[in-house]
Amino acid sequence: MADNQTLQNWQGRQYESFGKLRIDTGNPELGNDGATTYALYAENDQGLTSSLIMSEGGQYNILNDECISIIGGAKKEGEGACINIVGKEGDVCITADKTGKIKIKGNNITIDSDDNMTIKTGDNMTLKANSIFFDCNELATNALCGNLAPRDVTFGGLCFRGQKVGIDQLNSAFTGGAFDNIADQLKEQTAGLADIAGNIDTDAIESNLSNALSNFGGFG
Repeated sequence: MADNQTLQNWQGRQYESFGKLRIDTGNPELGNDGATTYALYAENDQGLTSSLIMSEGGQYNILNDECISIIGGAKKEGEGACINIVGKEGDVCITADKTGKIKIKGNNITIDSDDNMTIKTGDNMTLKANSIFFDCNELATNALCGNLAPRDVTFGGLCFRGQKVGIDQLNSAFTGGAFDNIADQLKEQTAGLADIAGNIDTDAIESNLSNALSNFGGFG
């Protein structure tokens, strides 16, 4: 954001330094969220820094070069919350950048949604438990294969819909049975086709074909 010198009050800024700690209030220099209301900066002997910053736009940032720990309830007795994270209006976002993981661990975990809940993954998802129980009015899937895919939406079920083919035959052939095995076998057998195609000398084939065609009239 560009500085507007006519609106900046540098006389109102106060800056104090206490060794490794600095306090900056009323800094009129404009950032992404306006000027700085106040900021606490600290730096240790290794050059690692931390800061608490509030902007005139209302944004509050807690920054630290290493880990941040929030621990509550060390002397709490009985049940109840020790740490509350509340978003009064808007979203609550938790992000692990790059190769980081998000881990939630507890004796009991409850996810309570007043409306909808969506779980989306770019690859596989694994649910591991002693038992899994679905308590709902409707349970649906559009899976095309696997041992839990409904018969009428699988590849085999769609092909033989309305035909007098036993369900046991469909299940064994197309639902997590022979169909999956055949697919795995095809993947193994075709894995080397790309390498074979890359070793074909297309220039030699073209040259031999041209020589062969030159023996016939009209192909010289």
